[in-house]
Amino acid sequence: MSVKNKKITVNSPATIANLGPGFDSIGASLDIWNNFEFTFDTDTTDIQIEGEGKSVLPNDNTNLVYISFSLLFDHLSINIPNINLKINNSIKLERGLGSSSSAISAGLIAANYYLDNKFSKLELIKISQKLEPHLDNISPCIMGGIQLCIRDKDDILLSDLEFDNDLKIILVIPSSTTNTKESRALLPDSISIEDFVHNMSRFGLLVKNLKSPIPEESREAFKDVFHQNLRILKYPKLNHLLNRINNVGALGSFVCGSGPTIGAITNAEPMTIFYEIADYCDKQSIDCDFLITKITKNGSYIKE
Repeated sequence: MSVKNKKITVNSPATIANLGPGFDSIGASLDIWNNFEFTFDTDTTDIQIEGEGKSVLPNDNTNLVYISFSLLFDHLSINIPNINLKINNSIKLERGLGSSSSAISAGLIAANYYLDNKFSKLELIKISQKLEPHLDNISPCIMGGIQLCIRDKDDILLSDLEFDNDLKIILVIPSSTTNTKESRALLPDSISIEDFVHNMSRFGLLVKNLKSPIPEESREAFKDVFHQNLRILKYPKLNHLLNRINNVGALGSFVCGSGPTIGAITNAEPMTIFYEIADYCDKQSIDCDFLITKITKNGSYIKE
């Protein structure tokens, strides 16, 4: 099979899922990027990893990027070409920032390029479900922006939500990690009508305030009573921080994905909020990194 360029780079973003009350239904892509350099039709397959996860991620055919690259060829029942793959990870692993979706997205985008873009982005998302069943990460990773994700039996519907271009995200990224499967196992199988109504009403308010934030509404819109407290239950200082952030001028706060990363959102100058958060973490001896970023309208893309 002939491919236009033998070497490409796929840039794939971090993502944050749920945004408070929108469990498994909404996610956003962030301006934090992993880079994947693919060289096609090499004599053998070779994988090199730099950055986050260098010492723990596999560099053989069990690597998640390689597995996702293989999906489209398996789907079409054709041979998988040899590749040289150089991975440079900036997204921290197991922190609720979509590192797995970034890897899966990169593999799919590269394979689709090799196959002359045979599949649409939505088709790639559908195929990705074999590896990444959580639409609220993989969808914004591939599509960009903020995606409202709806699963209807075997079909998938995505809605690209409008948002204030001035929104900034302040991330508190603890040194501790969270396993997604273990985190989901903590969640109840059912909730009360009262809690259901709470989250549904806040979710509607959230969609409105992402586009046109009103501080009092926005702070209420990010509140959740289903999953967030359970996911950071063993981190009481982070739980306190989650509630404290609204008192220092943010438009809201939320647990990123399965956690334990905490996000604060604002459309104003973020440094005052950042200093308040950093001061609290320092006084509480919370071992963490901080990052100020923004939502990007770009999903995974190719640089030839």
